[in-house]
Amino acid sequence: MGRTKYPLAFRLTLKILLLFASSNAWAQVDVGDYTVSGSAEIGGLPRSFKGDKARFEEYRDIPESVIVPQLQLMIGGKKEDFYLNFDSLKTGRNDQSYTLRAGRYGLLDMEFQWDQIPHLFSEGVARTPYSVNDGHTTLFTLSSKPTATTATTNCTTSPLCQWLNTNAQPIDLGLYNGIARFNVRYTPTPGWTFTGNYWQNHNVGDRAFGTLFGTSPGSFNITELAEPIDYQTYNIELGGEYASNGWSVGLKYTGSIFNNLHSGIIWDNPMNLTNSVGGVLTGTCLDSATVNYNTGRGACQGQMNLYPNNQAHTVTLSGAATLPFKTNFMGTTSYGWMLQDSTFQPFTVNRCYTTNPALVGTFNPRCVDAATGLPAPLVRMPTISKTSLGGDVRPIMVNATLVNNFFERVNLKAFYRYYAMENHNSEVFLPQGFVRLDGQPVAGALQSELFSYSKHTVGYEAGYDFARWLSPKLSWGYERMHRHDREVFNQDKFTFGPTVDIKPSTAILLRASYRHVWGNDSPYVADPTVDASNLSRKFDEAATRRNKVSLFAQYTPWENLMLTWGFEYTNDNYLFAALGTQYDNNYSPSVGINYTPLSWLRLFANYNWERYDWLLKAMDRTNTATQTIANSCTPNVPPNLNRCWNSRGLDQMNTVSVGSDLDLIQKIFGLRLQFTYSNGTSSVHASGDQQSTTPAGNYPLLKNQWYEFLARFEYNLQKNTTFRFGYYYNHATERDFGVDIMQPWMGNVDVVPTPNANTARSVFLGDQIKGPFTAHVGFVTVGFKF
Repeated sequence: MGRTKYPLAFRLTLKILLLFASSNAWAQVDVGDYTVSGSAEIGGLPRSFKGDKARFEEYRDIPESVIVPQLQLMIGGKKEDFYLNFDSLKTGRNDQSYTLRAGRYGLLDMEFQWDQIPHLFSEGVARTPYSVNDGHTTLFTLSSKPTATTATTNCTTSPLCQWLNTNAQPIDLGLYNGIARFNVRYTPTPGWTFTGNYWQNHNVGDRAFGTLFGTSPGSFNITELAEPIDYQTYNIELGGEYASNGWSVGLKYTGSIFNNLHSGIIWDNPMNLTNSVGGVLTGTCLDSATVNYNTGRGACQGQMNLYPNNQAHTVTLSGAATLPFKTNFMGTTSYGWMLQDSTFQPFTVNRCYTTNPALVGTFNPRCVDAATGLPAPLVRMPTISKTSLGGDVRPIMVNATLVNNFFERVNLKAFYRYYAMENHNSEVFLPQGFVRLDGQPVAGALQSELFSYSKHTVGYEAGYDFARWLSPKLSWGYERMHRHDREVFNQDKFTFGPTVDIKPSTAILLRASYRHVWGNDSPYVADPTVDASNLSRKFDEAATRRNKVSLFAQYTPWENLMLTWGFEYTNDNYLFAALGTQYDNNYSPSVGINYTPLSWLRLFANYNWERYDWLLKAMDRTNTATQTIANSCTPNVPPNLNRCWNSRGLDQMNTVSVGSDLDLIQKIFGLRLQFTYSNGTSSVHASGDQQSTTPAGNYPLLKNQWYEFLARFEYNLQKNTTFRFGYYYNHATERDFGVDIMQPWMGNVDVVPTPNANTARSVFLGDQIKGPFTAHVGFVTVGFKF
């Protein structure tokens, strides 16, 4: 059946082609007081694939010069007072879009849009042993379990691996985003303008989602699930603006409401074997308050909240005015509310915990001791001071800009910006601690922290036109950030640098800019018993130094030849940050040429190189039980206390694009040829770690290559009829150790330095989402105008 689709589409295209070829050239159609015109393109896209089809189809990344079909329709009044436009692109495909626009010139404009965006993660690759019961709370259940929890590195001796190979079923992962928009603009008088916008996003699908039983560090098992996604987002904007001679003022309201139709998930623990008899569930699962993999006991199920429903509202007042002395003012201020008050879920669904103080110490037949299997006394569920968050965060923004051109050849600009994120959340108390990962109690009172911050920014720019060909400019800026409930309360940052435009002739343009940014090293508030040497200082709170250089050149010796060159370099250093990012450098030179040697021939070529270098310091305290203030990475620290190392990364990408447009027979027969090649590599090298018997190792080299070739022929049969056909080739290869090795059972991979029992008892989707592919796409279309 599938083999007949392409010939049928091809025959239909030829019939339509002959119809238009035999008819006279069409023109616009008059219907009473209205004029109807439009265009359409229909055809087919026969394709063949080899490799990972999902990767090619991930975003439907086919050049617009290939995509069919499409339709445009325009209806207008002969008095030029009324109009109606309809556009459709990729009609009937999963990534189709439609636009309908109508209104009356100078008075009313209305627009409706519908757009579909598919995002395919994997197809026929991921596998899972879970069955899904969708609902407000989604249940992931197992119809069987492994026969034992033995952790080995060989599938022939691993009950979990054998069970997965028998029970895991293929599952496709992907998202669909449908966007509907409605915009209206009403201008009753030249001074007044009212606008209204409404759009709704619907995201639905599944994607990989990691969950955990147990504690880390400690004994745990990962369970990767296909997270159910069903989001509805509603957005609205209402605004009005009045403009008069030399000034304007506007008021706008923006609202956004997010609804998640899946509030949470509950999933079976594959490592709890208390209800397994020969691998078949009996429905008598027994919970344990702790994990013991030797006996196959722990929590029967895990639970987790997904993204909660929330809403945001913002009111914005803006204005502009022309002031004396050739000065212009622009200002904006806004105030918003971000609200979220979803109900807290219980700490755990583990039946060894009870919320009734009178039952603490009593026995539940569904709760047993993890080691002995004997009935265990119930543990008190920790209490919480509130039943819901009462989330209330309020962003505030004030922005003012002055531009002055009073003095001849002098351009002045000053701006001030204030932004604050006020936290009005209710404080939440956990007086008895909490239950972590459905089974591990964590004692000690806790209180939520109300993080907030504010930022003041002021800047000045001054430029002087020395001559027609020379225009330098100097910029200076200052920023003060104040944080609440962070280690650094106040931090200052300064920015300074020139920009120069040089245009010695109409054929040459040179532009250069430099920016230097330095942030001070503010006092760092830390607990001296834990962080005596500030080793945990976050890089975003460290003193910073940034140097950024931008260069651009354009040379147009003739009207038919243009050469461009660009270069950007950015260096970021994070001073006194003992851990985390130390520096980050990136380079990005590029060169391009656009040449039209003949009226019917245009050639173009571009090359771009990107390089990123970075250094990161890390420390792993592997024996914190005997460590107090040993926050040091020096060789004097006893072995196996601190493992310290440096990671140096180097990412590079080279992209070349060449092509040509040929008008072989002017306005009748044209040809486009285009080829693009991209090659990327990523490497991470580790050094240090002198204190461990197993030093940190290098990451395997990552490689990416991508080829694209397009040949498109265009034949104008009639004035209003066009025939297009061609060929599109796309090929991608990728070597990514972190993805290539993925399989539902990873016990034979993570075996350094010794077999990792946690990984050997974990379940994954085996989602190799970056496989190589080769795609061949032919296309044939007929386009016409009327």
